[in-house]
Amino acid sequence: MKGTISDEIEVNVPANVAWELYGTLHLSRFIVQELPTLLNKVDVIEGDGSTGTVLKITFPEGTPGIPYFKERFNIVDNEKRYKQSQVIEGGYVDIGYTFYGIRFEVNEKDENSCITKFTVSYEVEDVKLASHAFTMVEPLQTVIRSAKTYLTNKTHN
Repeated sequence: MKGTISDEIEVNVPANVAWELYGTLHLSRFIVQELPTLLNKVDVIEGDGSTGTVLKITFPEGTPGIPYFKERFNIVDNEKRYKQSQVIEGGYVDIGYTFYGIRFEVNEKDENSCITKFTVSYEVEDVKLASHAFTMVEPLQTVIRSAKTYLTNKTHN
């Protein structure tokens, strides 16, 4: 079974300002610093944040189910402002997903605002696991809401 789930939020900052967070390794550092209940640590295994970068993402101790996962940036397009990654080890791959990917994108609305969006794509053989996919987007929703607050405060202060 294949599926996608996405969500988006309007942010009152220019698209290039939002992309400075979403399009770089700064997003991982932001999550660790601002949302420590979501992520404990992010290690760069390979790369500099561009296409091909591999990260090891470790969850806080006591997080049920998944202690860590490794993610590879398959595409980082600074011109079109989107980043597509895939879990390559651990995490959802270990619990039975044959594919789990995340796409972050920043779309310009006007010169002072943009839409940030994430899309989770997944493939799974066990239909019971597919129903679990909806709970996996809650942390990403928390990230885009927190990033909106961070970016708005940073730009308007």
